[in-house]
Amino acid sequence: MLRYVIILLVLIGLAPIVPSLVEARLNSMDRQDHAEADEEVTSGPRKHRISVDRRGHYVADAYVNGRALDMLVDTGATVTALPKSVARDIGIFLSPSDFKHPIGTANGTVYGARAVIDKLRIGAIRFRNVDAIVLGDESLGVPLLGMSALSQLKRFDISSGTLVLVQ
Repeated sequence: MLRYVIILLVLIGLAPIVPSLVEARLNSMDRQDHAEADEEVTSGPRKHRISVDRRGHYVADAYVNGRALDMLVDTGATVTALPKSVARDIGIFLSPSDFKHPIGTANGTVYGARAVIDKLRIGAIRFRNVDAIVLGDESLGVPLLGMSALSQLKRFDISSGTLVLVQ
């Protein structure tokens, strides 16, 4: 019985501060929503810079359908490409019968499955509904950011070891 009395006293003591805690949390969430909305409607172009890595590649820290992953920027790739395991991790689920599209690679022809990436973000750059091809993990080791995404940009420039994306 003493335990219930102690719990009741603690709850009575917390009751006056709970509304202010809830209000502070709601205000914080509201500010975050407004900040995200403001970011979408900024004046002027959004830019993101990617430095060349030691192998001479441009690797972007991307968020694909909310998941963080590294993507190799490949301006020679017509379509953004994902390994099957990465596609599964970001919520793209395919059946074996979906892999029916022949894709010419440096290692010959492989079969891929068409997919659409709902949301892709690199820094301040936002892509929506990006056409993609999913290949078996044995055919593609890393995700490639191809022209199906890059064509949504105003431009991209490479200068002095830096790739600049402008949207």
